[in-house]
Amino acid sequence: MIGGLLTGLLVLGVCTQMVQPVFAAPAAAVKGGAKVSIANFEFTPGEITIAPGESVTWTNDDGAPHGLVYQDGAKGTDLLLPGASFSRQFDRPGTYDYSCAVHPYMTGRVIVRAQ
Repeated sequence: MIGGLLTGLLVLGVCTQMVQPVFAAPAAAVKGGAKVSIANFEFTPGEITIAPGESVTWTNDDGAPHGLVYQDGAKGTDLLLPGASFSRQFDRPGTYDYSCAVHPYMTGRVIVRAQ
């Protein structure tokens, strides 16, 4: 019985690693980028201010899948598995609200300041 459980956990771990790239774009390393952690069913920080041209990388540090939906209509990601990251570059000044694609009550904001 314990052998079956260990085999199941191993298979689950391997499948998670194989499926992650399908559902989450790789995080782009952009100089001057900002980071947002997804943990305990919230975005931390919940509001972040950046300069035009900078990127924000969201990393799912939670045990549950999450996603990103942007209120300005930009493409997000429906499913961001635990450990996966997603990045977006913001070129224009403004306020960009977003929420979790899986848990809509989770919200956040990116403010791109004018130069």
